[in-house]
This record gives sequence, structure tokens and C-alpha cells, in this order.
Amino acid sequence: MSLKHLFRLISAISFSLTSIGTMAQSLSLTSENYMQDGANKGVVLLSVRWDRKWKCAGFENAQLRLLGFDFFPSTRPVDDEGADLLLDDAPLLLTKPRFDDYAFLVEPGQYALSKLHIKVARSVRDVGIAKVGRETLLQEGASVGGTFNVDAGEVVYIGHFSIDCFQEPSLWRVYLKDRESFNEYLADQKKKVPELDTSKASFRLFKSSYFGRDFELE
Repeated sequence: MSLKHLFRLISAISFSLTSIGTMAQSLSLTSENYMQDGANKGVVLLSVRWDRKWKCAGFENAQLRLLGFDFFPSTRPVDDEGADLLLDDAPLLLTKPRFDDYAFLVEPGQYALSKLHIKVARSVRDVGIAKVGRETLLQEGASVGGTFNVDAGEVVYIGHFSIDCFQEPSLWRVYLKDRESFNEYLADQKKKVPELDTSKASFRLFKSSYFGRDFELE
């Protein structure tokens, strides 16, 4: 089953109230771990918008709930609830219409999208979560959802992630559109971790045939 067909099944799901478990969150970049391991590992920068999109593709609202990336090729079991890079801190109730910035220190290499959860609601009482996992996003040793790469000692920006409402609720990766915006973004990251060497930063977007268009910063 293709991702396109899978997401179109969302509109046919019979929803019920769903409890959402909390998974262990990946460790963020800090001054301490960057000074200790920054030369041997890579820094990944990204932003996520967790707020609800109202009137989204026939639903009352939709919300991105979880993103997971596996070191690729993945050695994790299909039903493993974790991921090598996991973002799962979407607010349950109050959300704000903004992007939240993240920075992670990771093992160098290639990473593939392995988990995606989207909450959709027809009403206050008719709510469910569409979950797409490794059985769909990683097939026969290939990444279907998309990948990004980071080398040792690098700082890599991979994009801004949010909900898209074209035809069905889905993930979409957008990006900073000019050099000035990119430099401002890096400056904000450096304020949080002053030791971060932003001179090594690369604009290298998460690449996907489904969840974003290619773009190279001039």
C-alpha cells in the first residue's frame, strides 16, 4: 500500500477517544554534550509546528503528534515504540500557532522517517490518531518516507515540519527561504548553545517524495 493510499484511508476511520502515551524524548543539544562529543557526532536542527489546523481536509481539526527517525538502515523491530531521534512533546490541550525549534546531537550517518502520528477530530468526542510506522515507511531495506544525512562535526538544518491539509491530513516539510532567514535561525540556536559552531552549518533538507519539495539555498 502506498503512503498516498494510506493517508486517504484516514477519512474512512471510525474514531473513538484515544489515550496518548508518553515516550522517552530524545536528548537535546546542550553546551556540555556539544563540547564533549560535537567533533565526533553531528548536530541536527529542525523546527516543528504542533498546533491544530482547523477545518483540515474535511475534519474539524488535525494535529501533528509525533515524528520519529531511525538510523538507516534501521535495525529496530517493526513494533519498537522508540526511535533514534524522537519528537513527541506535542501539547495535549493548549497549542500555540508557532514553530518550536529543536537541536539534537546524533551519531553521524543517514536517518529515515520511521514513525508518524497525526491526531484528527471530527468533533470534540470523535477523535482518533492515524499512526504510520516502519511497516509502511521502511520497506524491503528502502526508505519510503524520506531521509536526511549528517556527518561528524557537522551542523545540519533539515527543515520546518507541520500539518498539511491538501486532500487529507499529512506531514509537510517547508524551509527557510533565504540566506538572511537561515542566518537569523542559526543565531537563535547559538544563543541557546553559545559553543555551537554555526560556521559549519549546512542547509540540507530532509528529502522526501511525499512530504516536501526539494530546495537549495543560494
